[in-house]
Amino acid sequence: MGHIVSIDKEGHLVYEGLLSSKEKATIDEILDALKEEIPQIESDLNDKYGKSVLYKYYLGKFLAEQLKKYNISIAERRKFWDEIKTFATNEKRVRNEGANAETRSFYGQCYNLAQLDENTVIKLSWRQWQDIFDRVGNREDKRIFQWIGRLSEKIREDDWREFEKGLHLYLKKKDTSVFTDDELFKIYDSILSMGKFWRISFVAFSKEHPTSAKIKTKTRRSKKYQSECFRLQRELHASLDESLFSQAFEIAMR
Repeated sequence: MGHIVSIDKEGHLVYEGLLSSKEKATIDEILDALKEEIPQIESDLNDKYGKSVLYKYYLGKFLAEQLKKYNISIAERRKFWDEIKTFATNEKRVRNEGANAETRSFYGQCYNLAQLDENTVIKLSWRQWQDIFDRVGNREDKRIFQWIGRLSEKIREDDWREFEKGLHLYLKKKDTSVFTDDELFKIYDSILSMGKFWRISFVAFSKEHPTSAKIKTKTRRSKKYQSECFRLQRELHASLDESLFSQAFEIAMR
């Protein structure tokens, strides 16, 4: 594409760089095509898949074709996603993408999703995929996608949130390249089990102590529980198993 457009404060189209009339016409032609194609593909995918993760997956496939078709470089992708969001789609994308649109952009994340195989994609919900795309460190080792593809069942949303937080905590200052696939997958399995234990145990605690003020500090105690799990693992040279989880939960709920 070579050049990107944007909108100024008055809502006028702004071309970046010194462009000839021919170059401007080419950009206008691309934008006109996007304005026609994006709403149509989004509508077709919505009719077929609703708002499911497969809608985003196949939209990402389409976007990959557009990058190739219009010769969009890696450096230009962020602004290209912004162009689609601003000029082409009829959908309202209200999520705050922040400064790093390449990481948090809806269209950028659809494109990233489309780089995976469909069997892996369907293992998580769209919200869960957003979580993992947002947390760059958690997916730095690409083998996490292999692990997700190996899952026998979908992960509950609350278990996934605990997994993401636990993984982020575990990965601090860790080089996972030293682990074999089996070793790394066991780590992922253990952190997922750690989150499940927290959910089940906290529900049981809440039922046994319905008036306890500790119930209102769930988020803080969850962080404490995860920290204690990893502390006990280091100090006891133990495995992340139910015995260790139980000790950590007791400490976190004191």
